[in-house]
Amino acid sequence: MSRNIQRKRVERLAVISLVPVFLYHFILLVLPSLNTLFSSLTNWNGLGTRDFIGLSNYMELLVDPNFKGAIFNNLKWMGLFLTIPIFLGLVIGYILSKVKKGRVLFRAAYFLPYVISAAIAGKVFAAFFNPYFGINVAFERLGLDFLVRDWLAPGKSLISVAFVDMWHWWGFLLVLFMSALQQVDPVLYESAEVEGAKELQKMWFITLPGIRSTMVFIILLTMVWSISTFEYIWVMTKGGPGSEILSTYLYKNALFKYRAGYACSIAVFQGFLAVVIFTGFGLIRRKLED
Repeated sequence: MSRNIQRKRVERLAVISLVPVFLYHFILLVLPSLNTLFSSLTNWNGLGTRDFIGLSNYMELLVDPNFKGAIFNNLKWMGLFLTIPIFLGLVIGYILSKVKKGRVLFRAAYFLPYVISAAIAGKVFAAFFNPYFGINVAFERLGLDFLVRDWLAPGKSLISVAFVDMWHWWGFLLVLFMSALQQVDPVLYESAEVEGAKELQKMWFITLPGIRSTMVFIILLTMVWSISTFEYIWVMTKGGPGSEILSTYLYKNALFKYRAGYACSIAVFQGFLAVVIFTGFGLIRRKLED
């Protein structure tokens, strides 16, 4: 009897301890989300009263060419970050896992760009890509005039900014991959070497299956992050022609065009995409586990 009473007390204490966390979550996440959802159904300038207009903002999104262009740029951005940074992080992480001395030093050096402020790095690289000085001057002095161009011009700006963000992002993925690689049983590699397996075979049949859960997490994280990316593009191009994405288009509508209701509909769409991605990956992961 006393054991049951003690168990109930522990359960009651656990529930009570969760109440502050729930309230914190409800006030700072649930309520603002519900407010954003309601605001997306209104004509609101961000300051005055909100006039309910139903789904008019969403209907406008369907025919808004700027919104469609922003989605296309987000998908292009996502495609870039699902390939180059993940490939670099995996390959360099695999190589560093074989290094016995100086591993921590290399990891810290590659991770360093991740802790640098996006505002500072963006401003530095914006000057670096300036068509009248920076990298173009170096190309001219080296006789590589064919490489001289306006790196932040509409046709190239998204790729140029993505390059800068990859420089910032891939070191973080490297650390995640190295942590996952350390969890792979070294006995498997030793057995493979006895059987005469080559490095590519060991990576394909041992390493990749061993870090599958980390790989799924990184892909999911990259896709969700790609939908809401903002800092580097805003700092370097202000979401100009060729680099407009959903977040910069939302920001402009909310703060410059005074169309907060319309901006909220874009935010709801971003949230919907994130839910679809999470749901899709949840189903895929369940099938893989089965």
